[in-house]
Amino acid sequence: MDNQYLKNIKKGMDVEILTSSNKISKGIIEDLASRTEFHEKGIMVRLKNGEIGRVQKILKINKDSTKESNEIEEWINKGESFNFEFKSSSLWSLNYTDNEIRESKSLDLHTFKQKASKVIIARSIAAFLNADGGNLLIGVKEKKGTNEIEIVGVNEDMKKLKNTGKDSSKDGYKRMIIDDIIRPYFPSRIYNHLNNYVIIGFMDSGDKIICNIKIKPSDFRVFIELAGKKTFIIRTETENRVLEAEELVDYCMRRFK
Repeated sequence: MDNQYLKNIKKGMDVEILTSSNKISKGIIEDLASRTEFHEKGIMVRLKNGEIGRVQKILKINKDSTKESNEIEEWINKGESFNFEFKSSSLWSLNYTDNEIRESKSLDLHTFKQKASKVIIARSIAAFLNADGGNLLIGVKEKKGTNEIEIVGVNEDMKKLKNTGKDSSKDGYKRMIIDDIIRPYFPSRIYNHLNNYVIIGFMDSGDKIICNIKIKPSDFRVFIELAGKKTFIIRTETENRVLEAEELVDYCMRRFK
């Protein structure tokens, strides 16, 4: 039966469950509480009303949730492109020790230290703003030189927020991006009119949470402040590139008219 197999149970489904107190409850699935691929009594879930129990019957599939899930799969299967970029985390450098930074071969770590991961996200957002816009998916890891892509989610990032005493919910993660990435590195013209340029949302893939930052092309040149220097970055194919001197002037004359 469909209710016995994990592959058939998705967040957003309208289901009927049997709780541990033998109570029948109906509602929309918020989280999957079971990791086993099969259970004869039904897959364990938590509903948006807070009830926990095993699925007895699938009542209705949330079409928006299914469409969103399909879009995620389609984007990720295509890999990175001019309009799509993947990052595994926005907080991977947060807990690096000074000794680990000294021993690292990463120029970003040496330059920006524990803020390196946030700076990398800032550069990607700026690149899309100065090009044709796009989507930055945080929580997706692509192994360079291979076709292997893994959905790791931002769940670990959220745990790091919690460990530092900050809000670890989706709203808290969004606030972190705005306060720790947009506000310090971008011009006030972006920060003060953020919804005109950047939309931060979340998508679920099983028990993994993906942060989807949708960036619209800017109508003006966006320089970000990095290490005391104004930096202009663009998106080219699957990479972000810093432009300077004549190359910068030529690009801006063509891109911003």
